[in-house]
Amino acid sequence: VPDWAIALLVLVCILLLLSILTCLLMTSCTCRRKSHGKLDLFSTKDSYHPMAEYPPYQSHGRYVSPNSKANPYSQVRA
Repeated sequence: VPDWAIALLVLVCILLLLSILTCLLMTSCTCRRKSHGKLDLFSTKDSYHPMAEYPPYQSHGRYVSPNSKANPYSQVRA
């Protein structure tokens, strides 16, 4: 058996092992997320606002998000 065949077999085995470990990790994360209820990787307390806090649509108004600071440019006199 040539040396390159053994090296190729070892490489394939390593890649197969990495793919199996990745699948197991993804499965365990999915199961934990389902049992916990949600995944809080990037969320903060103030990142979600219910739709009741948003003003109704106005065609000529400016968007102001809830709990935001006042825009200093909105009170500039023309």
